[in-house]
Order: sequence, then structure tokens, then C-alpha cells
Amino acid sequence: MKKVLLNLSYISVTLLSLVIIYVFFIFNPNDYKSQITNYISSKTKYNFTYDGDIEISYYPDFQVLMPGIKIFKMSSDSKDMMIEVSSINLSLSLEQLMNKVIDRGDIKAYEFKYHGVNADDVLIKTYSLLKFSLFSGSNKNITNVKNISAKFTMINNKMKISDIYMETEMMEARGNGSIDLITKESEFSFIGKMKAYKDVMSLYQNNYPIELIDEELPIIISGELDNLSVSVNLNHIIIKKVEPIREKIIDEIQDKVINELRDKIKLPF
Repeated sequence: MKKVLLNLSYISVTLLSLVIIYVFFIFNPNDYKSQITNYISSKTKYNFTYDGDIEISYYPDFQVLMPGIKIFKMSSDSKDMMIEVSSINLSLSLEQLMNKVIDRGDIKAYEFKYHGVNADDVLIKTYSLLKFSLFSGSNKNITNVKNISAKFTMINNKMKISDIYMETEMMEARGNGSIDLITKESEFSFIGKMKAYKDVMSLYQNNYPIELIDEELPIIISGELDNLSVSVNLNHIIIKKVEPIREKIIDEIQDKVINELRDKIKLPF
């Protein structure tokens, strides 16, 4: 009996050693690129591609670094581009991996671009309307996110996303949200803050909203993943900063109109 147990132990150790050697030294996920892209595309219902080689580390957590990600709505036509990411780092526990159940983890993305709406432009346009001015925007419906990080958990086909940190060209924001993996409906709530003028002056120049410095900016991002909308709630800003100068602005506009009329039709006053 003792000999049988020793043999079983020897076989178990040998098999485990072979698995470890294969996983750590032989297995190369880049040999399965087409299988990986096809699997992710089938699960997300979007066309998923990536460029370059996947990097994997196993300690202390299982981490996957995937570069050059592009996600298209239906095809690889550039007009259907939805998301571009320079690289994504996904961190999972080895316990989850061994149990084949991925229900939580950390994710980081760098140089993230969402095609369809420009969150920074929405902020500037919203504020410019409150000040009775006009900002036409950058004419690029792309939100450029320098980096983003978050934690996620999976509950009944819904991804709960917490501790989100996001840095766009114009602001930094923190928040939480969720994505329904079946319907693709999402809802995110952020509190944003403007970045220093010196960091964005080359982009927005005279349109930089100085009055918003140090203010908390409630931001809602919602809708289907391929058609998100952005709204900024500036009600507290109106009460605090815009309302006191509203009469002055209106008077200035009225004076300007009267002066223009006087020049054109020679009013007798």
C-alpha cells in the first residue's frame, strides 16, 4: 500500500511539474491569436482585433497585457470603429483562473479612444451655452482618454464597475457604473474636475472655463456601448457663478444689439 501511494505521489508530482513547465515555459498565447479574437468577438458581438503579442505574468496575480486593441461595431470598416486602446492590462486571481470562473478583477487601459462622442467638448459646449457664448467644438467625435483604471465584478450577466479613475485631455474623473452584457446598456456616474490650464491650453485656449476650476462636475455617461451619450450637470455652477453675472451679460448683449441697430438705421437716441 505504501508503495502504491508513493507511486501515485510520484505520478501526481510529475504531472503537476509538466503542467507548470508547459504553462510557464512552453505555452504561448500568441500561437492562438485567431482563436482568441474569434472567441472575444463571439462573446461581445463586436468585431475584436489586436496587434502585437500578448504578455502574461503569473505572480503574484495572473496578468494579461494585450496591445493594439481595436473594436468595431459590425465590421473592420474604419467608419464602424468604436474603440481603440494602446494596451489593456487585466489582472485576475490565480484561484479564479484555476476554477475557470472570472467574476472579479482589475483592469487598466492606456491611450483609450471612444468614437462617437467627445466628452470634453460636451463639457465646454454646455458651459459656453450657460455663458451665452458659442463653442463649435473640436469637430472630432472622439473621447481621448489618456488612461483609465477600474475594478469589476460579474453578477448575473451584469458587469459592476467600481473605483473608476479616468483622465481625458480636459479633466480627471472618478466614478462607478455598470454594463449589461446581454443588452449592452451601460450607465456610468462620474465626478470630474478640470485639469490645470497649462496642461490643456494648446487644445482649448480661450475656451478654457476658468470658472470651473476646483468645481465638482457631475457627469453621466449612458446608453448602448456603441452609442453612448454624455451629459454634464452644471446646475450648481449656474446658481453659484453664472447667475450673479447673468444680468450683466444680458445688459452687454442688449447694448451690443442697440448699438448695431443705431449704426444701421440711425436711431435718434
